[in-house]
Formats: sequence, structure tokens, C-alpha cells
Amino acid sequence: MPSFLRNISPTRIAVFLILAVIGYRFWFVTQIGLVGDEAYYWLWSKHLAASYRDKGPAIAWTIALGTKMFGDTVFGIRFFAVLLSGAISWLLFVLARRLYDERTALWCLLVSLVTPMLAVGSILMTIDSLSMFFWALAVLLFWDALHNGRTSTWFWLGLAIGAGFLAKFTNGVQLVCIALFLLWSKEHRPLLFSWKTFLMVAAFGVASTPILWWNIQTGWVHLAALHSRSGVTNTFQIHPLQLLRFVGEQFGVLSPLFMAGIVVAAVALVLRRDDDVRRRFLLSQFLPVYGLFLFFSLNSAGKANWIVPALFTAIIFTVVYWRELVARRPRWRWAVGAAFAIALLMTLAMHDTEILHLPQRLDPLFRAQGWRDFAARLEKDRVAERANLLLASHYSIASLMAFYLPDQPTTYLVPAPYGSSQFTLWPGYQVTPDTRALFVTSSIRPLPPALLQQFTRIELVDDFWSQHHGHPMNYIRVYFCTR
Repeated sequence: MPSFLRNISPTRIAVFLILAVIGYRFWFVTQIGLVGDEAYYWLWSKHLAASYRDKGPAIAWTIALGTKMFGDTVFGIRFFAVLLSGAISWLLFVLARRLYDERTALWCLLVSLVTPMLAVGSILMTIDSLSMFFWALAVLLFWDALHNGRTSTWFWLGLAIGAGFLAKFTNGVQLVCIALFLLWSKEHRPLLFSWKTFLMVAAFGVASTPILWWNIQTGWVHLAALHSRSGVTNTFQIHPLQLLRFVGEQFGVLSPLFMAGIVVAAVALVLRRDDDVRRRFLLSQFLPVYGLFLFFSLNSAGKANWIVPALFTAIIFTVVYWRELVARRPRWRWAVGAAFAIALLMTLAMHDTEILHLPQRLDPLFRAQGWRDFAARLEKDRVAERANLLLASHYSIASLMAFYLPDQPTTYLVPAPYGSSQFTLWPGYQVTPDTRALFVTSSIRPLPPALLQQFTRIELVDDFWSQHHGHPMNYIRVYFCTR
């Protein structure tokens, strides 16, 4: 740390950094378009419900509040993503300061700000923003509950975990994390079956009631959705390459040396034999989550962002481990500096990926580019064909059409089995002799059988690449359909 900063309170530096980053992110979120999932969740917010096909209701409720305040705009959708990222940063700093000291806390904050995946997650309004916020809040409440003796803290802890569960089902694993710590820590073991933990579980149940009620009403749609996302079809099979793919993606999105540092720290701290309750506390909030998705990835590689909640305490124990190692062996200072520099460069580059000329599959902003041009081209086709019905082959395209077309019209998917997407749970469309439909797809596969059954005349009227600053982004085919 530069010498002129050593006389400034780390807390003041942390507050300044967090506010500065929030201010920058409020500007930056308006410079890039929505990704498909964000537009999909925005559509959910127009159909408020107790839950949804893929996720709990928290994401839709939050976006609904943001757009109520700032309109159906990119800023309105992402407003709370930025606020939540700032809140998560502060919670990280506060927890690290309580467990260790201000200097350690400041280093934890710096690491979180330059971690590529967390930087991207802070500007996109996805379930991870809400999930990690409530996970972080619950971790802090759990530490307080262990030390202040207040029954009310256990109740609020259960509500926080339940609120996170309404955003991402992974947050329910936090109950397992807490149980692991209580088993692992001999002095806290009596709490495992105490009335305080019972109160915590009861509060979690109350908070997650909307999801239970919704599943009863819809025939337990979430069970089918979770089964399909787990990658387990009929039997669980071991595919080592799938596991390697999952782990490899972690190294890519967290930056290679940061991920290596987490792995080394986790293994070393698990093997360490001491009575440091802080070590066990931090590891217990990391190991169950990471272990769960490593297990499922033996069958089918999970998404890189699935382990996001575990990073909250992983950052703290990693910083603590490497600071101690550097203090004993100063030569490791260069490795730590290199890890920080690489992560910082990756994060900065991701804010303007065009200068890198990355392939689309490696460009984290690719999914957010070209949709305004897509909508402008589609609107011309819509006017030319006097279309009164808009259909799409995938929920992302349907959602982006609904957001970016000038009048933000209602869009539909071609009929599909009940529960296969949120669109199947909403009212469908009717085809009449006057229907003039546009079917929009990014696929070159044969047209869906359901579309062929509904329309007698289907012709390709446009195919194009949507453009972003003169570069082709998304290949689109537009069909005109009548009876």
C-alpha cells in the first residue's frame, strides 16, 4: 500500500472506494445493453407472482421496484444491481474487520473490486446480486448470533437466508454451512439442536413460503426445472472432463492466480490443526457450496457463477492466508502482486472488450451487444409485413424483442410443453385468419413443428447479423407467417 495512504483510516479509504465505484457503475451500466436473462427477468417483473419457473420471485420484485422508480430502462433494471454490489463490498469489509483488522479488511475489499466475475456481476441485474447480498448479510448475522447471545439475531438470520433463497436456491445450502460449523466447532456444538437454531429454521421457512405456495399451485414446476439444470437426466454418471471444464471456467472468470490462491488457501487451512474458530467459520461457508457443485460437475459441468456465494468468505480466508505467508516468506510478495495485477487488468479489459478483439465465446460483453440494431432491423420488418403477432424461438430473443422494440410489445414463444419456460405459464396467443406473425430465431435448424401446424404459409423475409460499432454480433432469421 502506498506510504501516503498509511496514515489514512482504512475505513475511510473503504468508504471512498465503495462510493466511487458505485458512482462509476451507475454511469457504466447505461453504456451496455441488456443480456437475455436481464430482459427475461424484466418480463417477469411485468407479471408479478409468488415465484417463477426457473427462480424465486426476488429478482422480479426487485426489478419491478427499480423500474417503478426509473422507468422501463436499462438504468431502472440495473439500479439495484449497483446498490447491492456496494452493499456487498461494505459487508465484506465489516466482516473482515470484525474477524481480523482494518488493514486485512481493506485488502479483502480491494481483491473483491478487481475480481473479474464479481465486477461483471455488479453491473448486471441477475439473481447473483441478490443471492450474494443476502448470503453476506446472513454470514455477518451468524457471526453476531454466535457472540451476542440474542435470540432475535437467530430469527433475523433465518429471514436473511430465506430472502436469499427467494433469489437463488443455492442460498438454502447456507443452512448446511451453519450446521457444518456448529459440528466442527466444539464450543458451539450445543447450539446445533438448540431452540435458537430451530427458530432460525422456522424463520427460513416463513421467508420461503411464497415458493412453497407457488409450487403447490403450479404442480411443483421447480422440481422439474432443478432436475434439468442439475445435468442429471436418468442416471448420475462420472465424466472427468466435465469436472475439468467446470474448474477451468473458475480459473477463467476469477482470474487464474486468484483461483489458484483460493485453492491453495482452502487446502492449507483445512489441513491446519489449530483452534482458530475464525478459520472454521470462514471455511464452513465455502466448502459445502463448492463441494456441492464439484460433485454435480462430475456428471455435467455447472455454470461458473453457481459458486458466487462461496466467494464471500473465500476472499477473506485467502487474503488472511497469503498475508501471513508473505509476512513469513517475503519472496511470495511478487506472486501476490502478479495475481492482483492480472485480475485488475482482466477487470479493466472487460469494461471495453472491443480493444482486445476477443472471439465471441470469450467476450463477457458479447451477450449485451447488438440488440438495439437488432430491434431497429426487426421493426422495419414488422412495419413492412404489417405484423400483429411476434413470436420467437427462445426466451432470450422474445424478451429482448419485448424490451428493445419501440412500443415494448407483448411477445410469445411457439407453444411448448408446460413448465419448459416461464412463457408456458402465461396466457398464450390465438391464431386467426387475420394473424400476421413474425417468427424470429437465431437458429438455422428446421422450423418448430408447432409453428408449421399453426400456419399454412411461412416464408423467410429477412436474415441479418445485428451490428455493434460495425462488428457482426448475432445472426437473426425472420419468417413471415400467415394462415
